[in-house]
Amino acid sequence: MDFLKKHSFKIAVLALCLGMGIYLLMTNVFKPEAPMPVLQEAPAFELTDLDGNIVSKESTNGKARLVYFYFANCPDVCPPTTFLLSQVQEGLEKEGILGTDAEMISITFDPERDTTEVIKAFAERNYAKLNEGWTFLRGDDPQAAIKLAQDFGASAIKDKEGTGFTHMNVITLVDKTGQIRKWIAGSNEDLTPESIVADMKRLAKE
Repeated sequence: MDFLKKHSFKIAVLALCLGMGIYLLMTNVFKPEAPMPVLQEAPAFELTDLDGNIVSKESTNGKARLVYFYFANCPDVCPPTTFLLSQVQEGLEKEGILGTDAEMISITFDPERDTTEVIKAFAERNYAKLNEGWTFLRGDDPQAAIKLAQDFGASAIKDKEGTGFTHMNVITLVDKTGQIRKWIAGSNEDLTPESIVADMKRLAKE
């Protein structure tokens, strides 16, 4: 009893510190992440995959989607970003959600040159595993392809020579209901496949 009286102030301070520590642990470490904001509705599309099947926004609803616009003759950002996405594909496979709760979609905005054979070769060069939750799509109308890229937030402009494009290197994340939830700068040096996998997991769980 004398011990408690003698050290009551120290015990009170210790109890207060312990309580504060538990509070900070619960509010910071175990605090649930805020949901990603809804940025805008993803545009509708109806394109063809490499097997000739029609794929649309509606047919992929129910899955979290990663959408990336590229062209196979891209001399700089498209190949390394596609390689990065091959690592995302591996990460989503390990999480067990690729093809069931999550899907990856790459769309060319250069359909005149990006034939099915050209796209397959591009995908293989950059370690994409086709038909395993990652779909490469193309349309027939070059102007419609550029417009679709712009509507997804990945503006593309054909150069004067007609051999290339100036375009935004953007990875777009779309939720299960078709809402754009995040734009990711594909050329960001700090971007990692793990961070994209984490974002896709969050959307897949919603």
